[in-house]
Parts: sequence; C-alpha cells; structure tokens
Amino acid sequence: MRQDFDFIVVGGGSAGCVIAARLSEAPDVQVLLVEAGPDSNDWRIRMPLAVDRLLTGTTYNWAYEAAPDPGIAGRRMGHPRGRVLGGSSAINGMVYTRGNPGDYDAWEQEHGCKGWGYAGVLPYFKRMETAPGGDDRYRGRSGPMRVTAPRHARNPLNTAFLEAGRALGYPMSADPNGAQHEGFGLAEQTIAGGERLSTAAAYLGREVRRRPNLTILADTLVECVLLDGRRVSGIRARRSGGTTDLAARREVILAAGAVGSPQILMLSGIGPAAELVRHGIAVRHDLPGVGQNLQDHLDLAIKFRCLTPHSLRRYTTMLGRIPVGIDWFLRRRGVAASNQFEVAAYLRSRPGIARPDLKFEFFPLGVSSETFAPYPGESFQIHCTAEESHARGQMVLQSADPAAAPVLQFNYLSDARDLERFRRGIALVRELVRAAPFAPFAGAELEPGDAVQTEAAMDDYIRQKTNTAYHISCTCRMGGADDPMAVVDPELRVRGIDGLRVADASVMPVVVTSNLNASVIMIAEKAADLAAGKPALPPEARPHWSNPDWQSRQR
Repeated sequence: MRQDFDFIVVGGGSAGCVIAARLSEAPDVQVLLVEAGPDSNDWRIRMPLAVDRLLTGTTYNWAYEAAPDPGIAGRRMGHPRGRVLGGSSAINGMVYTRGNPGDYDAWEQEHGCKGWGYAGVLPYFKRMETAPGGDDRYRGRSGPMRVTAPRHARNPLNTAFLEAGRALGYPMSADPNGAQHEGFGLAEQTIAGGERLSTAAAYLGREVRRRPNLTILADTLVECVLLDGRRVSGIRARRSGGTTDLAARREVILAAGAVGSPQILMLSGIGPAAELVRHGIAVRHDLPGVGQNLQDHLDLAIKFRCLTPHSLRRYTTMLGRIPVGIDWFLRRRGVAASNQFEVAAYLRSRPGIARPDLKFEFFPLGVSSETFAPYPGESFQIHCTAEESHARGQMVLQSADPAAAPVLQFNYLSDARDLERFRRGIALVRELVRAAPFAPFAGAELEPGDAVQTEAAMDDYIRQKTNTAYHISCTCRMGGADDPMAVVDPELRVRGIDGLRVADASVMPVVVTSNLNASVIMIAEKAADLAAGKPALPPEARPHWSNPDWQSRQR
C-alpha cells in the first residue's frame, strides 16, 4: 500500500464515506479513508428492523458509557456509536429528517457561520438525496441517498396518530423535509429496496470502490495527526501489525464523529492545555473549545396498552419471527423491511417559541428503554424527544491511550427549563392519546401511569426514565472569528492549524431540531467541496413555514 496521499479522511462513518467518495471523483487526487471498525455487509446491518441488535451489541458499536449524571438520578447512560464502515448510519434508526430551516439560519446569524444558513445548505441537501416526493424547489431527485416514504397506512395505529394531531388542531405537513417542518407527517427513511441505506452503501458502491485513486483501510485506529510545526503532515495509525505513519500532501479531514474527532485532536496535542498536560500530552496548540459544548437530545417513551391486535407484539414471539424473517430474506419485504417509525410530529411545547422544540414519534410496540424487550400483551409507545436543550456538557480524555474511551459528561436536565419541557411533553402526549381517533386503540397508560401527575412525580419519572436519542454533537463547534470557543471556522478548518479540517456532527454550533444523520451528510457534502477548493453551490433562498401565531399559540 502506498504511504502518501493527497487527502486522508479519518473515520468511515456518515460523513467520512461521503467525503472520500466526493474527493475521489477527481482521478488525479489520491484519497485514503481510514475506519476503526470492520468493512461489513452483515445482514443485521442491512435488515431495518434488526436495529435493536446493533444498538445493544458491540460488534459494530463503540458502546460508549457516559459518566454518572446527577440530572438523571446518577445513571450512567449508554451511547451507541457506529464502529463499522458507514459509522452510525449503519446502526441508527434510519430516520431521514433535515431539521428546521431556522436551525441553519441561526447557525449563520447567531453563531457567525457564514454560508451555513438555510439558503446555503439547501443545495447540498438536494445534491445528496433522491427524495420520494415533495416540491422540486426543496427536494433532490438524483443523489446517492435514496429516501423512502413509508407505507404508513398499513397499520391503523399510524393513521390514528396522524388523525389525532389533526383533531387537536395541529398543522399537518405534507413534507417535513420541505418548506414546512412543523406539524404531523410521515417519517422518511434511509431504506431502499427493503434494506438499510448507510452512507457506505449509498456512496461507496462497487464502482466507487474500484477507483484506483481511493484506498479504504478498515480495522485501523488513528492514534493522532502528525504535526510539522503548525501544519498537519499526516496521521499515525494502529493496525494488527503495529503502527504506521501515513502522509497527507494536502489535508487530513477528521470525520470520526462528535466523540472521535475531539479525542483525536486532544491526543495530537490540540485542545485545552490544562487537559492535555493532565495526561502528559505535549501541547502543540492550546484550543480551549475542543471537547466542550457537548450536546444531545433526550428522549422519553410514553407507553400505552393497545386494545386491538395492531401492535408488533405478534412478531416478537419465536413463531412470529419465522415468517417475518422468511419474508425479508427471500423478498426484502414485510415488517422487517421498515424501521416501523413511520409517522412523527415536530411541535412547539408552548407559545412564544418560533421553532419546534419537541418531536413525537410513534412506535407500534411498547419496549424497555434499556433492553428493547417488548411489554407483554399489545402495546404502543410515543417517543417524546426534547429537540432543544439548555444543558451543555464536555468530553475529556480518560487517558493518553488512543484505545481508551473518553469521559462524557452531559449534565442532562441541569437546567430547570429542560425538565419543564418534558412535563409539557407528557401532558401533550396524554392529550393526543385521549383524542377521538385513538379511542378504538388506546387503553391504559403503562408508563409513566396515571399515578404520575404532580410536578414532583413527573420530574422524578423523567430523571429516572429519559434516555439518549443518540444525537451526540457540537464538541468541535464551528463559529465566527469573534468566538473564542470555536474549534473550526466556517470553512471547517481547525483554528490555528494548517492542513486540518473537521467535518461531522461535532462542528454543529447548536444541535439541530431533528435526528442528525441527514444534517451530517449535508455537512460532509459541503466539506468535500471546501477541501477540494471548489466554489460553493449557489445558495437557494426559499421560504419556509412557521406558525404565524407562534408568539401567542402553541398550535
């Protein structure tokens, strides 16, 4: 294998696969993609409904565990992250959602991220996708990510969820990834032909892998970037045969995720000086924002007895699984060909909020938040996810060993406003399930249960039962020149270091109000153009809907 390249992309996940594929489109550019996990086509990755096996296993999962957190009753929350080619797009819930257009306008206007407003990112969202419908002004038709609209009406519980929202006066959105994010609508999926479509599958197909200028190294842990003064010259990587140094003539691009990218920076001597000294790492560049600003979305599943046999319960028994497996393995059809998260709503929890801060997501089975074991009997659950959080945490090193997992301290629910949002969310879910369209289906509330009514009781339940929505982000935040804690500038270049960029969920200044995968792919598409020196795609100024009465009304 050659030892020098034009570009080295560290991390073959949601962003890295995209960047490597785009950069290697130029035949005279040598690109190396390095992934710590295996290059696998395991059926568990390809089958959409097998996601629970991936999230609870360790074969393709870093399986991080956060520090004990007083805000969630001292619990140590688990944080699955992909450790396989395709990264977290190979083990996630396959929900395709961009977030609110106002999220990106805030990046630009409030955080100094020039070029990252909605008009600037919309062309990249369009370039990356083949959308199932919607308005051509907002949706792409020929991108690598083939997006599916679920056949939601096959299950009357999905219809009840949507119609209950309509009955309560919420807006309905024909395309939450188009002009109107807020409201009830379908949950698009990164599923194609009944199989999960990770970025490895979408961007690194057979023809791309055959490119002579693209090298993919799996099962290879990057220990650090190599510095020649203030310029990055390459990486040091650990494989089964030992360590090796690989040179980058133009750039190294870190796409190792919101945990891996700041960890590699700190192991390279780039980060908060006191933190580096604490672990005996020579300080090459004091950059205080590395590992700070840690954000996530918390999720609370509210569970109900189902009065009709329309839940997934019958498919969870040994006998029930057999026809499901046969249908998927032979025809890529049936229950296992969907993630079963087919309808959702993005809502504002109260008047005075301009953008949705809650997501309701319907799942036709009540399951344990920790083990994914189903409830006995027929049940369903509605996930209430806080799409905004006032809590900020940090990621620090456990040791100078690149193989040691870093320490994640989220400080969940440390701000009273975050608890208040969940209390409102519980009340809104209860109201939704009491609406007339749910009457034939909704039985007793299983969790938190009718006994949990007071503010104190709800707070205790929230602290005990919330779980991560798997959206770790913001640890290498992007910002303008006047932001002392910004790690990268709006061109994703690491401040004070030449030849080094970061492009993944870590660069978000504030987490978007949605699942992250689509946004990360967009960041990677734009990063590839920045690294190649190409002009940005022309901005597309399109209007986007917000409730005209948002200051005075919740719906």
